[in-house]
Amino acid sequence: MQYKIEIRPLAAMEIIEAYDWYQEQKSGLGAEFLAELDQFYDTLYRNPQTYSYYDKPVRQGKVNRFPYTVAYEIFDTTIVIYSVFMYRQNPDKKRIK
Repeated sequence: MQYKIEIRPLAAMEIIEAYDWYQEQKSGLGAEFLAELDQFYDTLYRNPQTYSYYDKPVRQGKVNRFPYTVAYEIFDTTIVIYSVFMYRQNPDKKRIK
């Protein structure tokens, strides 16, 4: 089955904020973060059920190398990304739906 990924605006803001922060720490590190996020998306394209439920029906998976989780939900052929969240933060700040 072919899936498409839809990134909600709040998740897009979280991605931009993370990218900017990593770029400030070291040039090129923001691009490495985005590359790891792309690898996460590749896993979702192949099998979105790979990751466990965070709060049914929302699932959550960890990004390699970086302390981030991605909260998402599967709708037919669309995977909706709600949050790209640094898991070292207060979990009450996580935005889902």
